[in-house]
Amino acid sequence: MGHRYMDLWASFSNSGVYLAVLAGGYLLKRAGLFRVQDARFLSAVIMNITLPAAIVKGFAGVELSGVLLLTFVFSFLVSLTLVCTGAVLSRGRPAVERGTTILNTNTFNCGNFAIPFLSGVVSSESFAAMCMFDVGAAIFTYGPNAAVAQRAMGDGKGRGAGLGSVLKKLFTTPTFLVYVAMVALSLLHWELPGFVMNVAVMAGNANSFLAMLCIGILFEVRFPREGRATVARVLAGRYTVCALAAVVLWLWLPVPREVARTLVVMLFAPVASCAPMITIENGCDGTVAAVINSISMVLSITIMTLLLAVLPV
Repeated sequence: MGHRYMDLWASFSNSGVYLAVLAGGYLLKRAGLFRVQDARFLSAVIMNITLPAAIVKGFAGVELSGVLLLTFVFSFLVSLTLVCTGAVLSRGRPAVERGTTILNTNTFNCGNFAIPFLSGVVSSESFAAMCMFDVGAAIFTYGPNAAVAQRAMGDGKGRGAGLGSVLKKLFTTPTFLVYVAMVALSLLHWELPGFVMNVAVMAGNANSFLAMLCIGILFEVRFPREGRATVARVLAGRYTVCALAAVVLWLWLPVPREVARTLVVMLFAPVASCAPMITIENGCDGTVAAVINSISMVLSITIMTLLLAVLPV
């Protein structure tokens, strides 16, 4: 029993540290020390330097296994279910509302939130599983989501809808390239030179702090009346599907318990930070998308923290 309480305290303590940094970023912005433009710079540093470094650090010594491949397939199926859910929930609604619903129901903020949030409390195998989950989710974020949204809106010309656009986006994204490189090294049983690993460890250690600070700077507490029905529809559909997927994963997916715990928590990651931009690019409602993003952040932080505390390892 004592160990259980110690685990609970450790989970809340780790979560509290991340939330404190996030709150610090928000308060410093309110005090005028940071601007939204600063968060854009931090985001570029995270996505191009510290997150790839954290992936290299986390993948060190991990061998590609059936568990990781199963995680990728699971992520792909969850994403497929979510995009279909968005299409069903928005049936009969105006075109822009349909597109907004579809584009925001199926995205996961893995790189800027879930991976930094969990990286300090998971094993190397679980970290690799998070990365494989991110790969499956990213494929939908940059491709099928837009294709389905544009089709639902009656326009087949959406940006990112074609296979070439999807591949171009994926293979010009540093995190995806690092995923591919680390998986290849794992298959070949090769290791990176010690100097490269030392640099990766140094940069990767900064990732969680910078990611939480960046999210805090971007966070807004503004919930306009317009589009509230769409916001409620997206969040209800998204979290219901993720809850059902979590039950299936926990009870029936043949993966180690620690990996299952990590993936269950990751299923409740917020909507991707790029979702509002993708929503605008496809001619939909960016304001509603931003509101969905902010509310999902609050919900996800709460749910993920509680799950970390109560789920047994």
